[in-house]
Amino acid sequence: MFRHKDKNMSAENKSDAVEKNENVASVEKSNLVTTKTEHEVIKDLLEKNLKWSQIIYEQNRKIHSKMMWTAVAGWFRLILILAPLIWAIWYLPGIIKNLQNNYGSLLGGKSTNNQSQSNSIDQLLKILPLDAAKQEQLKALLK
Repeated sequence: MFRHKDKNMSAENKSDAVEKNENVASVEKSNLVTTKTEHEVIKDLLEKNLKWSQIIYEQNRKIHSKMMWTAVAGWFRLILILAPLIWAIWYLPGIIKNLQNNYGSLLGGKSTNNQSQSNSIDQLLKILPLDAAKQEQLKALLK
């Protein structure tokens, strides 16, 4: 159990010591071999790391391209929505004024004189397929 108590070495202990020395020598030789393989392993790991880095770089480049086109499409959609709204705000008041001037009396807008209103009602009643009695009733209701 304790080495300092066994001062007398037997023949078995001497053969064990020789085997240990041989094992140490073989381990040192294998360490030299493993250091060569360690360099190869490190080289292989570096090559794998470089390949993975290239793959990741390509993926990032594709992702960047897709994100750029997504941003461009977003701006295009925004313009596609806002352009008609701006166009409508710019031109619609003039169009509405023209419609009111032309068709205001028919749509119930204020007219400056009663005669123009009665003329428009007469024109509307002439278009409708009604007999004279019903036309007179409608005139009375509308006045």
